[in-house]
Amino acid sequence: MTPNILKMSVASTAILLALAMPSFADDAGQAYMKSMEKMNADMKKGMDPDPTKAWAKMMVAHHQGAIDMSQTVLKETKDPVIREMAEKAVKDQTKEQTMLKEWIGKHGG
Repeated sequence: MTPNILKMSVASTAILLALAMPSFADDAGQAYMKSMEKMNADMKKGMDPDPTKAWAKMMVAHHQGAIDMSQTVLKETKDPVIREMAEKAVKDQTKEQTMLKEWIGKHGG
């Protein structure tokens, strides 16, 4: 493949990928990205030599990500089904987070 054809192929692929990706320029998209970035960073902090403790710590962060994303959609959507699911997610994930944090506290996390 000649260098010019390769450059055109790479450019075409980049354009197609950009068109296929959702736009995160809106407030909700930015909030989702921020939630995911924070969740991923916090999950990495949860790494522990003990796989059970690591799982519990990472799940606290994972649940927080679900809570944050649910709160974002609650600010944005009027869809009653999604609202109900997001409200349930906040409630359930908060409860499980509390249980995990208690377990971590009892097991020297």
